[in-house]
Amino acid sequence: MPPVPGGEVAPLPIDAVLGGAGETTLVVDVGAAASGARTVTVTSDDVPQKARLLPVVSPELTVSMVVDASAEGADALPGWLSAGARFSLAAPARTRSVVITDRRPAAVIAGPVRGPSGVVRALGTVSAGGERDTEAALTLATRQFPGATAGRRVVLLYTTAAGIAGLSAPRLADRFRAAGILLVVVGTTDPDRYWSSAAAATGGFFAPAEEPAVVSALDQVETTLSGRCLVRFATPARLPARIVVRVTAGGLVLSGETTLGQPVPEAGVRRYRLLGGAVAVLLVLPLILVVLRRRRSRRRPVAPDTPYAVLLGGPALPAVRAPLESGSLPGSDPDPEPARSSGPDSASLSGVARSSGPDSASPSGAARSSDPDSASPPGPEGVDSEAGARSAAAGRSPDPRAAGTMRPLAHGRAAVPDSTSDG
Repeated sequence: MPPVPGGEVAPLPIDAVLGGAGETTLVVDVGAAASGARTVTVTSDDVPQKARLLPVVSPELTVSMVVDASAEGADALPGWLSAGARFSLAAPARTRSVVITDRRPAAVIAGPVRGPSGVVRALGTVSAGGERDTEAALTLATRQFPGATAGRRVVLLYTTAAGIAGLSAPRLADRFRAAGILLVVVGTTDPDRYWSSAAAATGGFFAPAEEPAVVSALDQVETTLSGRCLVRFATPARLPARIVVRVTAGGLVLSGETTLGQPVPEAGVRRYRLLGGAVAVLLVLPLILVVLRRRRSRRRPVAPDTPYAVLLGGPALPAVRAPLESGSLPGSDPDPEPARSSGPDSASLSGVARSSGPDSASPSGAARSSDPDSASPPGPEGVDSEAGARSAAAGRSPDPRAAGTMRPLAHGRAAVPDSTSDG
């Protein structure tokens, strides 16, 4: 960073990036700059942006105070109550606050109230007991003051817990950043830097306290939080964007930079890859099942005369031809059933044309004659009838002389007696 004429350049810590509706809020630490008038300039990819510099501790500040009131943290509770009351008294007079007890079930015991009186009165009623439920208490705290803009809400946690089981520090920080809230933790222990990493990622911090004295932690909270400022500007239309921030205070210039819309961290990349793989499997699995079913259907024997044979890959249905005018298919065998006599003096044989008259009958499959008098004469009584019956029973045509003159039928069928009689 080039030096400013007559001034000194120092690094500007950018502690967190808080999202908003079309706006970006950076939490910066200007504690190194002298108190008094401060100005800010912001460039996005070397293009100047209109920006505002706002202190966190202001009349617009909202505070959700979470106090560990569990039986396990009973020894530290008097110090937490004293620390909460002192912070409320030192905050701006119009600060809005709520008090939440960290024990099962977590509950709001005061607020929202303006000024310190309601907070001090509520803290005086808290006693230790029950099990700790820090996650539920912090979740309840993030739901307070929903109308406040990003960076205007602070959650102040007093606790003896070393962390939250089952909830990682990055995930906890993500929840607070998404809500635009700073997390400040005053605790007696932080062996794995759980609270330090979670709070710092939101623009807040961890203040270690020693039991039972917490004065040093209280001083740190007031001093460090007073040095936090918000740099607010319109979110660039094109991301990622390189953001450079300069804060000038007297003869000192604080300069820092960050990148908006930078790639997701590797842990997040792996998570999205696993999610994408699961979605791909769910999309491809139905297609695989369809292919397997089709293959199994082709292997199954399918009757060739069913309508499903063609649909499932089987042999085609046999061709169906239109029936002949005579009512039977070409090449079919004559009805082997012997002719039945419809009367004492007349008989019709298999393959002989039917008479349309009331006294004549023929088996199924024989052509009808249009002349009612075309039945063949019986011949000599008793002789020709018996000969015709014996011939029909043996599957042979009767003697033409007994059945009348024969004429061929179309399509190669058996001969049919002529409609005219011999005698």
